[in-house]
Amino acid sequence: MGIEDLLGGRDLGDVKKAVGFVMDNSDDFQKVLNLVRGLPDDALSVIGKLPELLKTIGTGLAEAGEQAGRAAGALVGDDGEGGARKALTGSAGTMHAAKDKLKDAAGMLSGLAGELDKIPGIGDAAAKKLNDGSGQIGGVATEIESLAGNLQDLSDILATVGDALKGLGTKLTDSGGSVKTLLN
Repeated sequence: MGIEDLLGGRDLGDVKKAVGFVMDNSDDFQKVLNLVRGLPDDALSVIGKLPELLKTIGTGLAEAGEQAGRAAGALVGDDGEGGARKALTGSAGTMHAAKDKLKDAAGMLSGLAGELDKIPGIGDAAAKKLNDGSGQIGGVATEIESLAGNLQDLSDILATVGDALKGLGTKLTDSGGSVKTLLN
């Protein structure tokens, strides 16, 4: 019977390498042993719980990622143009159209005031009232235009937030998957 048989059929060269590795790194092995000896009695039970804890963390991260993705979808849709952003953009468009119609109406009233002003005796008072009304309608149109701009700005802000949430969702989902793969 040779020495290889005593070593379970292992090559003597491999055994020499393993023993050499242990000898060369004996200081590091001693540090690990000292560390393990210094652990409290319940440390091993805590270490035994780490896989379950990592699984819980991974699942939580992945779920948080999915929720962030859903929030992004509600804000900007899957294409970045839907959701609340689409509603705000549509409202801004409606406001711009209303502003244009109000300005047209103000222009018609102003034109009518100019025609009434040509009628001697009654034209002056009626023309003044129509001009005042035209100015007020023009003021409302300006306010609606400002509101439409604010709605469009809000839509753009939602797009930025939606993109950030979508990115966060992807990162959280990926991180959760990475933590889970540590256990496989």
